[in-house]
Amino acid sequence: MFETLNARGVRLSPTDLLKNYLFSVICGEKCSESELDALERRWHKMVDKLDSESFPSFLRAHWNSRKSFVREAELFKTIRRTTPDRKAVFDLLRQMEEDVDVYVALSNPEDELWHEDERLFIKQLRMFRVRQPWPLLMACFRAFDRSEMFRILRTVSAISFRYNVISGLATNKQERTYNTVAQQISEGSLSSISDVIKGLSPIYVKDNKFSPAFSEKVLRTTSSRNKKIALYILFSLENHLTGKSYDMDSRKYTLEHILPENPQEGWDQFSDSILEEATFRLGNMTIIEESLNKEAGNKDFNEKRKHYEKSIFEITRKIAEENNEWNLDRIAERQRWMAKQARTIWRISQLSP
Repeated sequence: MFETLNARGVRLSPTDLLKNYLFSVICGEKCSESELDALERRWHKMVDKLDSESFPSFLRAHWNSRKSFVREAELFKTIRRTTPDRKAVFDLLRQMEEDVDVYVALSNPEDELWHEDERLFIKQLRMFRVRQPWPLLMACFRAFDRSEMFRILRTVSAISFRYNVISGLATNKQERTYNTVAQQISEGSLSSISDVIKGLSPIYVKDNKFSPAFSEKVLRTTSSRNKKIALYILFSLENHLTGKSYDMDSRKYTLEHILPENPQEGWDQFSDSILEEATFRLGNMTIIEESLNKEAGNKDFNEKRKHYEKSIFEITRKIAEENNEWNLDRIAERQRWMAKQARTIWRISQLSP
């Protein structure tokens, strides 16, 4: 019926098409009404769990966590080809039910599935807006205990920061690497978390490429996502220097552009041609208390220094202590210093020379 409707121009979702095919395979080999009702309940329970998540996206992540890599456009045809009978269909449904809770939890750091020490990395992946690691993480959740899950979450977060956030590299190679390792986990050929991490080596951006990319990074913080990432970087630097942790979401603290976004008098050393790029370079950003930020405003650097000296944040006090002026060279020098710290903060020892 669904295929006939589709042929007449009624647009069916991939979810409907898959359900129709799977149920037709089961019912084509004798299916009682009670069995069909039970299948219907299982199907809707799984779809309801996904809520706002896309069913095809879940299905593809599920598939790529167990089988050879497949693109979304090829997904339905691949499943039809590989699930020809009742046993294959029931196996697929059981495996989908096994994975759906983990898939949903990967988009929600507060999901009850996560342990407290895991939530930080789920939050970071959400902030980075990367989903490429999800098939790998689903495979790891099935195969390893929670202490090992913590290690792989930390690894994936660091890889994502280096590869996606800072280096901005194409994701096709990354997707295939995650799929290859996930498939090997599912097949049992990778049985230790150390081997899994080693398998991710091709997408771990080494220091000789990561440092230059970080040193030149521009984050236009007019985007809410970029602003969060800038704060995350700066608070991570502060923690690395002092060992102190702060709530980056607290309204007590704010992102400060040393060269203001809307400079007034006293910033003539920045020409119009370099103003925007200089403003949004990481080396031009710091964190400061909201009260001090209001006092500093858009004043010139000599005035801002007086407020930076009062800050609780060491990375902000260092700006006042180490700079008598603020220009493009000083921004570049500070960003190179930040890149040096970043190599240690976002480092996976097993993947680093």
